[in-house]
Amino acid sequence: MCVLTGCWGMGFFVCRGMSRRLGALRELQRLTLAMAGEIRCMSETLPVILEGMAQRSGPVYRDFFESVSRSLKKGHGQSLASVWNAQADVCFIGGPLNPGDVRLVKRLGEMLGSHDVQMQLSVLDLFASDLEKRIAGLGETIDSQKKVYGGLWVIGGIFVVILFI
Repeated sequence: MCVLTGCWGMGFFVCRGMSRRLGALRELQRLTLAMAGEIRCMSETLPVILEGMAQRSGPVYRDFFESVSRSLKKGHGQSLASVWNAQADVCFIGGPLNPGDVRLVKRLGEMLGSHDVQMQLSVLDLFASDLEKRIAGLGETIDSQKKVYGGLWVIGGIFVVILFI
């Protein structure tokens, strides 16, 4: 019974990780749209906007936005892209995002820091629409994978129990 429960628990753990990734991408989409709104309405500098994003974000992105904002405010002559990429490498280790998702976040930083306000807004809108498509496809994939993985772990547990008998 313990083996079966342990296998069910592992299946639940794997499925929960998939859901956390999808939630993190949805939060990134929400923050991207909020960042575009801040740029449109507030006309603030990017470090100030990123500081506001840190206050609005959950635990996945809070440290990232805080550290990027802090580094940009110090003004050591680094570009937004270099600070963004360095902090993405540090802040997203062991989190719900996979390496492809981290590359996506890095790409946003590279595109965001090298344009004027109108181009930044266009970049954010394009990124949000690309992210929406990615989330839709990932949502469908994750739903089917959760069913398969959850069942496989339980079947694996039953198989191990049968082997022990």
